[in-house]
Amino acid sequence: MSGTVTPARRPREEEESEGEDYEISIDGEGSARSNRSKRARLDQGSDGGDDDEVSESGAGDLLPDSFRRSPKGKRQAQEYQPGSIVRVTLTNFVTYTKAEFHPGPNLNMVIGPNGTGKSTLVCAICLGLGWSTSHLGRAKNMGEFVKHGAKKAEIEIELAKDPERQTENPVITTRIARDGDKAKTGSYWINGKKSNMKGVQTFARSFSIQVDNLCQFLPQDRVVEFAALSPVDLLTQTQRAAAPEYMSDWHDDLKSMRKQQKVLQDDQQKTFESLKNDENRQRLQEADVVRLRERSELQERIAILEKLRPFPEYKGAKAKHTEAKKRSKEAQKELARLQRNLEPNLQAAKDKEHYLERIGKVVGLRERLVQRHETLVADNKKKIDNAQGKIDECATEIQAEKESMKTVKQSIPRYQQAIATLQRAMQTPPEAFDPAEMNEQIRDRTRRIREIEDRAREIREGVGSLNEQGEQRKRIIADSNAQKENLHSQAGQQANKLRQASREAASAWEWIQANRDKFQGEVFGPPIVECTVKDQRQASAVESTIQDGEKLAFTVTSQQDFRMLQHQLYTELRLSDVNIRSSLQPLNSFRASVSPEELQRYGLECYMVDLIEGPEAVLAMLCDNSNLHQTAYASREISEQQFTALQRSPISSWVTPTQSYRISRRREYGEHATSTRVQGLKPARFFTDMPVDHQREQELEEKIREAKGEIAELVESRTALIAEGNELKEKRQQLSEEKKEIEDDKTNKQKAMSEFNGLPVKEERARAKLEQAKEQLRGSKERLQEIIERGDAFTTSKGQLVLDYANSVEALRNLHVQLFEVEILRIEAKSDQEQLKAQHAEEVRLLQERENEVAELERTSEELLAVGKRLQDQCREIGQVFSDPEQEIYDEITNWVPEQLETEVQSVQARLEMTHGGGNENTLREFEERAKRIEVKRAKLNELDTGLENIASKITDLRGRWEPELDALIAHISEAFAENFARIQCAGEVAVHKDEDFEQWAIQIKVKFRENEALSVLDSHRQSGGERAVSTIFYLMALQSLARAPFRVVDEINQGMDPRNERLVHSRMVDIACAEHTSQYFLITPKLLNGLRYHPNMKVHCIASGEYMPTDHRELDFGALAKKAMAIRGGGSVSVVG
Repeated sequence: MSGTVTPARRPREEEESEGEDYEISIDGEGSARSNRSKRARLDQGSDGGDDDEVSESGAGDLLPDSFRRSPKGKRQAQEYQPGSIVRVTLTNFVTYTKAEFHPGPNLNMVIGPNGTGKSTLVCAICLGLGWSTSHLGRAKNMGEFVKHGAKKAEIEIELAKDPERQTENPVITTRIARDGDKAKTGSYWINGKKSNMKGVQTFARSFSIQVDNLCQFLPQDRVVEFAALSPVDLLTQTQRAAAPEYMSDWHDDLKSMRKQQKVLQDDQQKTFESLKNDENRQRLQEADVVRLRERSELQERIAILEKLRPFPEYKGAKAKHTEAKKRSKEAQKELARLQRNLEPNLQAAKDKEHYLERIGKVVGLRERLVQRHETLVADNKKKIDNAQGKIDECATEIQAEKESMKTVKQSIPRYQQAIATLQRAMQTPPEAFDPAEMNEQIRDRTRRIREIEDRAREIREGVGSLNEQGEQRKRIIADSNAQKENLHSQAGQQANKLRQASREAASAWEWIQANRDKFQGEVFGPPIVECTVKDQRQASAVESTIQDGEKLAFTVTSQQDFRMLQHQLYTELRLSDVNIRSSLQPLNSFRASVSPEELQRYGLECYMVDLIEGPEAVLAMLCDNSNLHQTAYASREISEQQFTALQRSPISSWVTPTQSYRISRRREYGEHATSTRVQGLKPARFFTDMPVDHQREQELEEKIREAKGEIAELVESRTALIAEGNELKEKRQQLSEEKKEIEDDKTNKQKAMSEFNGLPVKEERARAKLEQAKEQLRGSKERLQEIIERGDAFTTSKGQLVLDYANSVEALRNLHVQLFEVEILRIEAKSDQEQLKAQHAEEVRLLQERENEVAELERTSEELLAVGKRLQDQCREIGQVFSDPEQEIYDEITNWVPEQLETEVQSVQARLEMTHGGGNENTLREFEERAKRIEVKRAKLNELDTGLENIASKITDLRGRWEPELDALIAHISEAFAENFARIQCAGEVAVHKDEDFEQWAIQIKVKFRENEALSVLDSHRQSGGERAVSTIFYLMALQSLARAPFRVVDEINQGMDPRNERLVHSRMVDIACAEHTSQYFLITPKLLNGLRYHPNMKVHCIASGEYMPTDHRELDFGALAKKAMAIRGGGSVSVVG
């Protein structure tokens, strides 16, 4: 037995205190120092005896019989396959300071208790070969794998060379820093040359190493992930692990081409329907187009007439301008004659008008003089009023001063009396008191009140909490009662049905029902909730037609609702087992391949969509995703003749009461080349009448009883708290009254003391006021004399102002007289002017009329000239280029006047209105554009037909190469898988599930662990965890002989097995992994049963650690330990093969 020792993890204190690293050889293939150390330990363990063998018999044997019967030297040396791991050296990596592993070329069992560092070897292989931490399911940052206390770690992996490419074993070195950029990616070298993660990964893939393939590399934290692989993903991983690389490429190409084919088919169907619709509309509009073309000709004539309108208008404008110019000259001659006859009279009127203007200027001048003197008089009057006001103010001040002195004389006795009263009060001080004692009493009452208030607040919060808890229990009772009632309703049964099918879908449905106001359109629940089967006998047929994803899918009717619901369910609620489908086409847009009458001829009765009822949007979604509108139904089995006819019909799928049929047609092999897939119907699970869930009803009743009991306890607690609160309220009232009495007493006493202390100040103030009053009496006579003198000065000033006012009034009167004289002269001049105007008014009127007439004629002539020039410019612009129709109409209207042109336009307009109808103005343009689209779509259909034929040919050709090789591969795997199960008296097989969609091809594993049961598909519902673990390891073992990878790693796959299965699986694994010419195998496990099968080609790596491990690794020798244990059990000594 090849012994391998992994050193213990020393206590961290010792690691940090010891400055130098130490090197450990993990097995007998290490350094010379390691061999000497190991030999010394073996010698010490022999206790000096001469015997070096132990009896092969005896109940106390520690090692398996197969090991003891395999003496050293019998084993044949096995060769390493290219790319297998020869050596792994770790420095400061996770738990290891320095360690070195030398795996064997076949089965390597790594054993040891949990936490000793077994999975560290797995992590080192993954990271050291260029793959990221995501394939381990552990820490995301590579820096976290650096040993505690160290700054960097190093992984060195030596791979077996490929003789065709290398002369010596390649060595990959990976260095990881704890901090910095390299803590995320690491640094890499290949044979000492600098590289990077991608380069190392590419180099590893050249040996077919696939760390990212769970079929090759299955670390501890991803075992569950492998067990959860879908059959589709399992097929992908199996091809990568066991098939040539081109098979995965072929599969990817087939999936890609099938997607492209579906896209082209959808495009073809849409293009065909669109072309058919356009052709129908084209035929319907032909009659309208004829009328529209006639209407277009009339519209064109009107447009040309309107365009040529400036020519007749120019001719008319030119004639009008000539006439207006002639009349203007005649009017000017008449105006000149009138002006000569009226010249003398007009001159006399003008002279009088000039005299009147001069008089007016003199009047204005004298009016301004009057206004200035009026302002001067007003100013003098205002000054007199101001002087009188100041005289009145002096009189008022004299009266006020006398009243003030009277008041001061009366206040002197009051001040004297107040001083006497204060002196008497100062002789009787108030009662003494201790404010500190009273403050302490107040603080004591305040503290006790605060304690009561705190407790009262706690009571209120407690009562509030109890009330809230009571309301919660009431809501629980109401909800439970509603759920009980709901269990007996159809909606409740449907919701229960959905809950049993998918709890996440049920949660999503509850959220949708509670938030319908957030959606723009309607959102429908899954078909198993919204739809019902018309006849329960047809439930199995309906359910077999609808795919599992669509049975639980929610239907939305707008893209915005789709995005919003997708974000809410997947991102916000973090639900994964939920499907969303959009229904954007009406149900009537999904048409069947044949009519109902034709169905009868084939023995079919209707389509599957006719068997169920539900919202149209949901039915449209099912038609779109499950083709319910094209899948037929027959209530009886069809005959052979009917089946033959169906193979040649457009119908590709139908269902009978027991089976479903799907026909695949391959046009490249002729119209009769078909294949039919027949499947038996499973009993309906969802579209059935579900009985009331009595267990759920009992759970709800128990929940109601518990809630009622809790309510009673809450009421009792609430009553006690309220009673305590009332007592506290009375105590608080009493303490508040006592506190108020003390505070009032303190306030009164403090007030009395404060008032007594302020008596001297008050006395001083009273004496000051008394002296101030006496001083005011002494200065009163002086103030009165000063006021009288000021009043006399104001009176003198007023007399002078009165004299000035009289002089200004006299001057103003004289100015008024002069103004009146000039006004009279102006009135006389104006009267003379009006008499002259009256005498010559008629002549002036005639002259004015002639002047207006001349001006009007000149204006009209100028306007007509401008119009003529504008029309002339338009005619020149229009006449530069004429089309044939325009030239023809121009010749026709050359001599027309505008009235003739207008008459013709109205006539054509009337004919145009008579042709109205049969389409709008855009119909003709749409007709012509549609004709172009029809040609484009016909060409596109031809291209799509060609493309579909080409891609179908490519699919057929590639499938013809890929499918046989895949079938052979899976058959080989199935054979090995079945043999593995047969060894443990069970049965198993592996097959390929095939589908029209290559993305749905999958590995189908069937197993049987009991004698009386049939083979069943491996899933989490039928088999136990241990059975699934057995199936998983047997499947991986079945890949062993086919695997392209040079090594495989499985970490703790036996954890879920019972002892019997673990023993059987281990035995089978040893047989397969230790056979010649197989790849290297690593099995990591924390536990092993005793008496397991052993093979000379396997190598066991023991890893141990703990507080009792020696500090010096050289003191630890598993061989010596085994020897001692066997000596104790067997009563002798043993020689351990190293």
